[in-house]
Amino acid sequence: MTISAETLKAMIRDFKGFELSDEELELVRPELESYLREVELLKELDLSGLMSSRLLRAKEEGDAIA
Repeated sequence: MTISAETLKAMIRDFKGFELSDEELELVRPELESYLREVELLKELDLSGLMSSRLLRAKEEGDAIA
Protein backbone atom coordinates (compact mmCIF):
# COMPACT_ATOMS: atom_id res chain seq x y z
CA MET A 1 0.00 0.00 0.00
CA THR A 2 1.47 3.32 -1.04
CA ILE A 3 0.72 6.40 1.02
CA SER A 4 0.81 9.71 -0.83
CA ALA A 5 2.65 12.73 0.53
CA GLU A 6 -0.67 14.57 0.67
CA THR A 7 -2.19 11.83 2.83
CA LEU A 8 0.79 11.87 5.17
CA LYS A 9 0.61 15.64 5.50
CA ALA A 10 -3.12 15.46 6.22
CA MET A 11 -2.57 12.80 8.89
CA ILE A 12 0.15 14.86 10.53
CA ARG A 13 -2.06 17.94 10.46
CA ASP A 14 -5.11 16.07 11.82
CA PHE A 15 -3.10 14.62 14.71
CA LYS A 16 -1.35 17.93 15.32
CA GLY A 17 2.08 16.50 14.63
CA PHE A 18 5.28 18.18 13.54
CA GLU A 19 5.34 19.51 10.01
CA LEU A 20 7.78 17.50 7.88
CA SER A 21 9.49 18.42 4.66
CA ASP A 22 8.98 16.28 1.55
CA GLU A 23 12.44 14.81 2.09
CA GLU A 24 11.57 13.86 5.66
CA LEU A 25 8.29 12.33 4.53
CA GLU A 26 10.20 10.16 2.06
CA LEU A 27 12.30 8.86 4.96
CA VAL A 28 9.20 8.04 7.01
CA ARG A 29 7.08 6.54 4.23
CA PRO A 30 8.84 3.12 3.95
CA GLU A 31 8.44 2.49 7.68
CA LEU A 32 4.75 3.36 7.61
CA GLU A 33 4.14 1.19 4.57
CA SER A 34 5.96 -1.69 6.26
CA TYR A 35 3.80 -1.24 9.36
CA LEU A 36 0.62 -1.27 7.26
CA ARG A 37 1.71 -4.48 5.50
CA GLU A 38 2.16 -6.14 8.90
CA VAL A 39 -1.28 -4.96 10.04
CA GLU A 40 -2.81 -6.52 6.92
CA LEU A 41 -1.10 -9.84 7.78
CA LEU A 42 -2.56 -9.70 11.29
CA LYS A 43 -6.04 -9.23 9.85
CA GLU A 44 -5.68 -12.58 8.06
CA LEU A 45 -4.91 -14.59 11.21
CA ASP A 46 -7.52 -17.17 12.15
CA LEU A 47 -7.92 -16.75 15.90
CA SER A 48 -11.24 -18.60 16.12
CA GLY A 49 -9.64 -21.51 17.99
CA LEU A 50 -8.11 -19.37 20.72
CA MET A 51 -9.74 -18.41 23.98
CA SER A 52 -9.88 -14.68 24.59
CA SER A 53 -7.54 -13.46 27.30
CA ARG A 54 -10.31 -11.12 28.39
CA LEU A 55 -12.09 -14.16 29.82
CA LEU A 56 -9.18 -15.10 32.08
CA ARG A 57 -8.82 -13.71 35.58
CA ALA A 58 -5.78 -13.95 37.82
CA LYS A 59 -6.41 -15.33 41.27
CA GLU A 60 -6.32 -12.55 43.82
CA GLU A 61 -5.47 -13.19 47.42
CA GLY A 62 -8.51 -14.59 49.20
CA ASP A 63 -10.53 -15.04 45.99
CA ALA A 64 -11.33 -18.22 44.19
CA ILE A 65 -10.71 -18.42 40.47
CA ALA A 66 -14.01 -18.15 38.62
